[in-house]
Amino acid sequence: MSDKADTGTSKALAIIEPDPAGPAGASESPREPRLTRETVRVIAGAAGVLVVCLIATALVASGESASSGEQTCLGPQMTVAVAPEAATVVGNILEDAGCGQFDVEAAKTDQVLQPMALDGDLPDVWIPDSSLWLDRIDPAAEPVTLRASMASSPVVLVSGDGLTRTSFAEAFAEDDLLMGDPQRMMSALGTAVASRGKPQSEAKLDPYAERIASGEEGAGPTDSGRLAELQTVMSGVTATSEQQWSTYAPALKASAPKEGTVVLDYPVLITADSSRRNSIAASITSFARVLDSGAADTALTRAGFRTSGAGKPSPNVGAYTRVDSATVAQTASEWNARLRPTRAIAVMDVSGSMAWPSAPDSATTRLQLTQEAASEAVGLLPGSAAIGLWAFSEKTEGTLGGDHKVLVPTRQLASKDQRAQLTAEIAGLTARTGGGTSLHDTALAAYQAAVASYDPLASNDVLLFTDGTNDDPDSMDVAELVRQLGAASDPRRPVRVLGIGITADADLGTLQAIADATGGAAYVAERPEDVGQVLREALEQR
Repeated sequence: MSDKADTGTSKALAIIEPDPAGPAGASESPREPRLTRETVRVIAGAAGVLVVCLIATALVASGESASSGEQTCLGPQMTVAVAPEAATVVGNILEDAGCGQFDVEAAKTDQVLQPMALDGDLPDVWIPDSSLWLDRIDPAAEPVTLRASMASSPVVLVSGDGLTRTSFAEAFAEDDLLMGDPQRMMSALGTAVASRGKPQSEAKLDPYAERIASGEEGAGPTDSGRLAELQTVMSGVTATSEQQWSTYAPALKASAPKEGTVVLDYPVLITADSSRRNSIAASITSFARVLDSGAADTALTRAGFRTSGAGKPSPNVGAYTRVDSATVAQTASEWNARLRPTRAIAVMDVSGSMAWPSAPDSATTRLQLTQEAASEAVGLLPGSAAIGLWAFSEKTEGTLGGDHKVLVPTRQLASKDQRAQLTAEIAGLTARTGGGTSLHDTALAAYQAAVASYDPLASNDVLLFTDGTNDDPDSMDVAELVRQLGAASDPRRPVRVLGIGITADADLGTLQAIADATGGAAYVAERPEDVGQVLREALEQR
């Protein structure tokens, strides 16, 4: 398979016709892409902008001369988000072409995936390091592929001790293998792909998975960070992109793994919505024209990337074999599920009955058992988990000043003092007990809050703890609750309610109805000793 970038144009927006003379070499002057009448018709159909069609047709049909800058840099201001390692060179390419209307910014993958899933504000064009990242979310609007690949870079094995490792088998034999986050780094995903189906290799990655899931700062070091460590300690092995090795540590030994490797493909995606695309069609055309130039290929190759026009960077690892794309996608899916963090609101019943003994002959209350289980979970969940805490009782009798109260906002456990705040507020629930059970209104309010604060890169849940049935006289009935839960749901923001009944007095029927309406589940801890186990089972639901 070719080791050069695929610069094919999407059929949906075939803006630039390739030069029939073939790609320009690294030493050639920038080639001038031509807008043909056929291409103009495609632009007009995709973008719906008559003025672009008229201008381009006039340039081609009349053959009137215009300066290179005027032809290349038509159009209004446009924002371009680029993978951090490529942002500088893309900005320089556009600046050198005299295109001042492009605002280029470095953007990590999650910074674009989050708003893309939630129909939020997006750049006009996005160039991530891999097209594979789109599989992590369900985009609110599918981006349009302008170029399948601006450039490419294979994942390579780099050694710090002066010896060349030519296979992942050799890398896994090392005690000081370094790895990043497979959810966010193609280099780390390449390591995960190589371990697949090999029990010993998979077991070796378990500590990395636990560390990454912890959410602690630096748990998933970047390619450049791992390369710096190799150079400092002069030992160890890691997988990085060829571009990062060529840029940051060319003196270290590197090779393409003989088992095959993952390749970063840097697709060019139009992420602006359809109406915005109409207004920036001329800029999109200009952008494609610049990227198709020989000057762009040369600049990208000098920055460590492989291109179709200028070939390989110096240094490079030579030819490589690409791993089957289906295997890469499957591995990415498995690791995303494995590392996908929890985002949950723990909603705890503090009605008067929660102060009752958990069993007839027990000195431990129902609330104390629930507090113990919740505190244990807060201590055991990884730092990447985001947990909030609510308490609820019936507003006319309880001690909350309303049906429910937000005690701790939902934040990552790794954030400052979040675990401590949760632990303290859970312990303080005893002083809040009293009144009836405002189950229905609280369940709806918590669900609505979770939908509003939905994180597309996490598993979003409401953990609803209760020992009774709804006895708020002003509340809606179960049928109305189910109807309103349905009205509040959003297919693009799936949130599950996991109902946890404390003792057999809990209203399992209502908890099950709530769970069914939200795709969740209902559990009952009939014995006091079951509360912790039931909570663990609920949290394991992904």
